[in-house]
Amino acid sequence: MGRNGLTIEIGDSDQRLALAAETLAAGESVVMLGGTLVLRPGRGELRCEVVDPAPSARRCANEYEVLVENAQRALESSKLSALLPPLRRSWIVVGDTGADATELWRTT
Repeated sequence: MGRNGLTIEIGDSDQRLALAAETLAAGESVVMLGGTLVLRPGRGELRCEVVDPAPSARRCANEYEVLVENAQRALESSKLSALLPPLRRSWIVVGDTGADATELWRTT
């Protein structure tokens, strides 16, 4: 994912998932899960960025909600979920994964 990031998959080993959770808890880096979800530690929250697979497409709010719901379900059903720090989670849809990720939609 980059110099300050870790890319993991839902089926990765327990050790790799624990490493990802530890780096998030320490606020050390960003974790990309499965290429579609970026977890960024922040002040008192875990920013969950759902990467829009077609950012140039015009979507309605319902379509963004479905993207977020699917990402939430995938994260909650993964072993990683139980290892994550107990922080509030904010959910955002972004157009890319870079440091200057373009925010397309935010849950309310």
